[in-house]
Amino acid sequence: GNARMHIAAAINAGLIDNCNGVVKEGKEAMVYHADGGWKGRDQQAGGTEMDTSSVAHYSGDGALETVGSDGYDVAVKVLKRISEFKGRGTYVDGDPRYHKQKFKTNDRRDQVVLWTEKEYRNLIRAYRAGVPAPKPLYRKDNVLFLRFLGEEGWPSPQLREIDVKRGSGKWTTFYVQTLVAVRRLYHCARLIHADLSEYNLLVCPSWQAAHGRMVVAEDRTADDETLRAVLIDFGQAVDIGHPSAAEWLRRDLSTVRDFFVKQGIKTLSDEDAERFVTDPVEEGGDAKHDEAMTGSNDMEVDSDLSKGAANSEDNNWRHAKQGWDDKKEMESLLEKLRESGR
Repeated sequence: GNARMHIAAAINAGLIDNCNGVVKEGKEAMVYHADGGWKGRDQQAGGTEMDTSSVAHYSGDGALETVGSDGYDVAVKVLKRISEFKGRGTYVDGDPRYHKQKFKTNDRRDQVVLWTEKEYRNLIRAYRAGVPAPKPLYRKDNVLFLRFLGEEGWPSPQLREIDVKRGSGKWTTFYVQTLVAVRRLYHCARLIHADLSEYNLLVCPSWQAAHGRMVVAEDRTADDETLRAVLIDFGQAVDIGHPSAAEWLRRDLSTVRDFFVKQGIKTLSDEDAERFVTDPVEEGGDAKHDEAMTGSNDMEVDSDLSKGAANSEDNNWRHAKQGWDDKKEMESLLEKLRESGR
């Protein structure tokens, strides 16, 4: 009912052209593929240059009339109202951003709306922090509109679905990309995914996950086509100030390691992986500024949800790490793998 109405509104506003079939059905959500609308085509025709500073200021709370898909197709995620939400409270109640609300005191409809909003805000944090994840576009009630990762209506495969020979160096590349993404999520978005596995990692060409407008096929470079691991499904992700954050990070890392060990490659031990993720980032910036970020008291900025979805996230993304460099992080991790001799 409701979802149909929001999808119709998105078509009228030019965010999508039409909504096609289901590409993924899980316990808690249905994901549909939608063709990107005229707004996105207009954005794309405007050229490919992107002001990267606008990423750090991205609030994701524009009115529907102003939202376009940058030339990409759109994934429409409709969260279901189901009893499965019973165990979800622990992911909300300990999160400093939600300290004024108890999850289970909400009725089932409000719970699913709160959960949808939480996933949306987590995605905005991840996107602003430069974590490889689908760009969040718009949210209404229990419906999320995100960039579609895939081509011609076919979703990008999950990490567990790709056909790569056991022991291949490609597995090491995906492993390293995954750990660097988790580290970046931790330091730059201050989030723990809390449900990370080979099911919630997609493998897609870099251009699909890039910031800014879609690069048309004939302009894509070899780098654009390089495959990379992308994190999805952020509903249960929590702020690192959550009392269970460390435990859930360990669980994420251990799940990821189990998968990659089965692929026959060398991995870090769980302890070393945790150290890799949480070790401080060497910044080219200002140490005082970094110190001010370490306490969870700066969460007060976004604890007030009455202002709507994401606009209560502080406008200038305050966790950006100056001088962060994915390549450098990947190199240092590869070095650790060589030393570990496992």
